[in-house]
Amino acid sequence: MKNKLRVFALIAFTSVLLLGCGKDEEVVIPDEPVVQPDSVGGSPVIPTRVEVIVPVITYEEAKSVAEQDCIKAGESLGEGSYNESSRTWWFDANLNEAKEGCNPACVVSEDKGVEINWRCTGLVTE
Repeated sequence: MKNKLRVFALIAFTSVLLLGCGKDEEVVIPDEPVVQPDSVGGSPVIPTRVEVIVPVITYEEAKSVAEQDCIKAGESLGEGSYNESSRTWWFDANLNEAKEGCNPACVVSEDKGVEINWRCTGLVTE
């Protein structure tokens, strides 16, 4: 049975290969890139650059805002990083108040809004 399947597969593969290779067909490589039309305007979309997102507020400004609005006496901030997707600065926070299974961060947005993101695992241990 296995040999019959192998022979059938070999014949099918060979047929597809031979049928797909027409001698009269010429391969044409376009001079310009072929792109799909834009869904909104119907015009072609050709990527021409990569957008680099530069933070509106600097690291120092964001850290200063975080220190003023996120932490209290005895608490501290760790190093920060910028999230290009959400356009926010994230600083690890060592807070007096702790939630089990959570790793708090002070998040500073471009408009200098501040919030604590607890980054909890969701796993409840008994």
